[in-house]
Amino acid sequence: MTGPGPGKIPLKARVHLLGSRLVEVPADVYLHVKGYSLARVTHLDIEDPLLNKIIPPSSHKYLKIIGLPTGFRILLKNIIKINVNKESILVNSIDIHCSELSDLLSSGESTIAYVGGKNGGIFIGFKKMYVEKLEKKAIKMGVRPL
Repeated sequence: MTGPGPGKIPLKARVHLLGSRLVEVPADVYLHVKGYSLARVTHLDIEDPLLNKIIPPSSHKYLKIIGLPTGFRILLKNIIKINVNKESILVNSIDIHCSELSDLLSSGESTIAYVGGKNGGIFIGFKKMYVEKLEKKAIKMGVRPL
């Protein structure tokens, strides 16, 4: 499900594509809590159609995630060429800068996550220890997993 909905907590975040140059993506970022709006597990939704040029809907990849002081970086396995505003750029990673997620992974910590494409963006499924951290954040924000 794309867009706001029950159990989707909006996060203040900046999303950047990195590669041949830095491109800011005007994406909406949500903490999507288990049991709401069809979520079977708590995960993150990063929503902007441009991201479907990197990970198309109905496809998925297991990708390395590295903690940053202000969020985390998704490392792509291959360099991907996309067009942004009629300009061709190469993309090798996606940065999510969000103060609410800055303690999800410590700076330099890495893990593998399930990153899938959906209509209008991507979703990130984390390992259990990170899902538990996300669910604690959701509870503090007033949404209890079902």
